Amino acid sequence: MKPKNILTNWATAAISMATIVLASSCNSIFEDSNCNTSNNLIKLTYDYNLKKADAFDSEVEYVTLLAFDSKTGKLARRIDATHSQLTSNNEIRLQVNPGSYDILVWAGEYPDHFDIATGETGVSTLEDFHCYLHRDANSMVDDRLNLFHGMKHVELPYATEGKPNRTTVNLKKNTNAVRIVLQHLSGDPVVADDFEFTITDGNGWLNHDNTIRDTSPITYRPHFTHSGSVDINTNPTRPPGTTYSTTQALLPSRAVLGASLAEFAVSRLMMDNNPILTITNKKENRTVLQIPINEYALLVKGYEYADLSDQEYLDRQDQYNMTFFLDESGHWIKANIIINNWHIIRNEGPAS
Repeated sequence: MKPKNILTNWATAAISMATIVLASSCNSIFEDSNCNTSNNLIKLTYDYNLKKADAFDSEVEYVTLLAFDSKTGKLARRIDATHSQLTSNNEIRLQVNPGSYDILVWAGEYPDHFDIATGETGVSTLEDFHCYLHRDANSMVDDRLNLFHGMKHVELPYATEGKPNRTTVNLKKNTNAVRIVLQHLSGDPVVADDFEFTITDGNGWLNHDNTIRDTSPITYRPHFTHSGSVDINTNPTRPPGTTYSTTQALLPSRAVLGASLAEFAVSRLMMDNNPILTITNKKENRTVLQIPINEYALLVKGYEYADLSDQEYLDRQDQYNMTFFLDESGHWIKANIIINNWHIIRNEGPAS
């Protein structure tokens, strides 16, 4: 065989092999748009918390995933799924045309508490998918809330179903549990029904990028209250570096205290907002205490999480337990507060 023929036959074989590979990699080499389907697995995680451990399995029940074509800005695909419909690795299969996409995820237990637009494929944009918290005619909310948000820009080239693209969207928790304990140092009972507990904020409507869309005030009321007495250590671990002057009297190490608990669920705490906790003695029509939630929540941030910004700390910490003490006259003793197990000593006298 002549060298020329060998070269020609080899080139023909190479072209044939490339055609076979292309045909097996794409739907059809004869279609107008080759390789027109990208198979993708979008993994969802929730480790944006102080423990930095993935708690997705235990916290998320529903997922809405929205894929937007980055060139047109239009909705390309919407997927609604329950946790049981995800893969064992908490992945959602997404089939779209190859290209650039902006992925938006709302998740949690939101169907009864938050409104998310239905949208229309090829028409709706990211801005259409804000999240609105249900409230009554008086703008009050007293439900358990659970909402997560995630957003990511991704490149999704052609991929087969057997070898899909894989990408991870990490979620941020948008709801917080705030537990308020009111205790009487005399040991007298503190009846929850004798007090009105409220948190006011303007955070009930979130944009697609998780910013506040509307700051209209909302009043959060407890979804659970309870009264009783507790035997507690009233002088728990002091924050590192804390010192006390000899004029500061510490509480007894143990005491049986009358107590009431009020548990709230609130939407995302934002540094640009000023959520206010108010406790009112209904019988006396008197405000027992009124404090800014963010300021008090951040009192203990510096001891362990000084490297986090204030907003990141508020986003990663989703539970705030605050204990306040009443004196014999039923006034708040401002000098003694327990926040998330930290005993805060403040140089302030009792409220007048």
